[in-house]
Amino acid sequence: MIALSFRIKLLLAMMLLVAGVTGATLYVTQRKVQATYLKLFQDQFEAEVNYFASQQEVRLGNLKGPCETLAQSEVLRQSLKKGDSAKVYEIVINGLSGVASLRGQRAQARAMNATAAETAGMRAGTFIRMLDAKGDILPSPDMKGGALQRTARKRLERQLAAVQEAMNKLEAQQVGFLSRELPNGKTNLLEVIVTRIADSDTHQTLGALVLGTPFLDASENAMKLMSHIQSGIWLENEIYSQTVPAGVREELSKRLAEQIKGGVQPEDTFNITLAGVPQRAFFKLLNPDSPFPPAYHVSVYSLAGALQTQQELRFQILGFSIAAILCALILSLLISHGLSTPLRELVAGTAAVRSGDLQVRVPVRSRDEVGELASSFNEMAEGLAQKEMYRTVLNMVADEKVAQALVNGQLALGGELREISVLFCDIRGFTPMTENMPPEEVIEMLNEHMTALTRVVKEHNGVLDKFVGDLLMAIFGAPVSQENDTLNAARCALRLMQEREKLNATSRHQLKIGIGIATGKVVAGCMGSSDRLNYTVLGERVNLASRLCSQAAAGQVVIDQTTREKLGDTISAAPLPALNLKGFSENIVAYELMEVHSWELTEE
Repeated sequence: MIALSFRIKLLLAMMLLVAGVTGATLYVTQRKVQATYLKLFQDQFEAEVNYFASQQEVRLGNLKGPCETLAQSEVLRQSLKKGDSAKVYEIVINGLSGVASLRGQRAQARAMNATAAETAGMRAGTFIRMLDAKGDILPSPDMKGGALQRTARKRLERQLAAVQEAMNKLEAQQVGFLSRELPNGKTNLLEVIVTRIADSDTHQTLGALVLGTPFLDASENAMKLMSHIQSGIWLENEIYSQTVPAGVREELSKRLAEQIKGGVQPEDTFNITLAGVPQRAFFKLLNPDSPFPPAYHVSVYSLAGALQTQQELRFQILGFSIAAILCALILSLLISHGLSTPLRELVAGTAAVRSGDLQVRVPVRSRDEVGELASSFNEMAEGLAQKEMYRTVLNMVADEKVAQALVNGQLALGGELREISVLFCDIRGFTPMTENMPPEEVIEMLNEHMTALTRVVKEHNGVLDKFVGDLLMAIFGAPVSQENDTLNAARCALRLMQEREKLNATSRHQLKIGIGIATGKVVAGCMGSSDRLNYTVLGERVNLASRLCSQAAAGQVVIDQTTREKLGDTISAAPLPALNLKGFSENIVAYELMEVHSWELTEE
């Protein structure tokens, strides 16, 4: 996996943040614009449908009354009973001839900017049909004619079939829409009022009056004048409209039929592209629970404005986003430079500390958290340097193992009983040798001597207890036992003799040493006070080792009986005469250590 720098990560984070905010803003804005336009279209469609209903009531309101009056005419009832169709139509035509609504249709057409052909056909387009008790159409004077009129009559009969089936169920006047084929082959839309005629005594259905007038929607023309909304009436897979272009009616009608066939609600909406322009279509059923064929009010709204608004907002948001990305890029570079430089310095500082350079310091460039971090690093480095100095000094005045145990808090004031081996090493004839020697030379000689011997003690896992003048004291088995502490002590003693001989070959001071070793139980621990401690061992075995060292001749290693027994066959030792030592009531059995069989002395 590629490791990215802090600066690159910051730049990527800033750009991803801006890109994410931009994407979310574009998404929310687009949804908001779509919802706003959809709500606007819905409100306009509802207003249009309500206006259509009110205009329809105005158009047909003056026709319903005369039709209801004719339905109450006893003369018309008797004529229907006799089946005298000519008399029936004569009564109906005379009864409706004075209706002002029919006479005023020509003026209404002019006011609605209808064409001359539409205006001329208004009066002639009035449609009257009578149905008998069975629902059959009574022949009328205008039903005679050629094949074209017979075709139109069959179409009319088919459309009235549903009315015929519902004859006995008609409780009130029914309003619906029918399409009528004209002599020129075209069809026009009729608004139809069906009025039931019943016997005054038995209330049995005698027939029905069907009155239709050519449909010319004033609301459609008003919308056409005020806006670009396209609307019309959809009936039997055909759209009747003055605002919907003829070239797109077929496509719109096909899509609308698919929506209705799919079981949509009586009022719904869908998107459609007409003549290359995205549109939003709304439709609503106008005659629910009617025996007439279902008719839908259809309105089509152009989405071009909404899309243009979305595109303008998109460009504006993208423009602001590009500016924001550039600003974020510049700001990120500035911030990352202000952060990465101190961080690189801190990384370099930590690498220096890891390599052992505790004198390294990093510059404090600010007063913020990064500056505080740099200051803390400098304080840490200074503290580590001071601790390292303390540890170095401690190692110089105490054995490393003891010093480490003290630093770790493993040693406290007090002692414990341990079985160890104690080694004393002393220079033979030191006092006469240094009697007339300058002090500086004495110190130089002792430092050379003790440095070499101390190294040997450490190589054999011994702990240097103390220096007393020309005497060296070492312990084996405390504070930590190595399991072969007595053997280590024996090996160390012979190695000290060898090391001194090597040193005599190069040094201007020829020294001879004697060594004493004793093994047994002692008290080991920190002696002194709570603010000044000294790790050492106390006991009879320590005194014995010191006395044996005093008895050892130059180049001789003297060990006690316990040490001899613990080492067994691993060494060669020669018994010495019983020793009468100061501080011991009985004579001490001692041996001269000659050789350790498991260890070969070699020149280094």
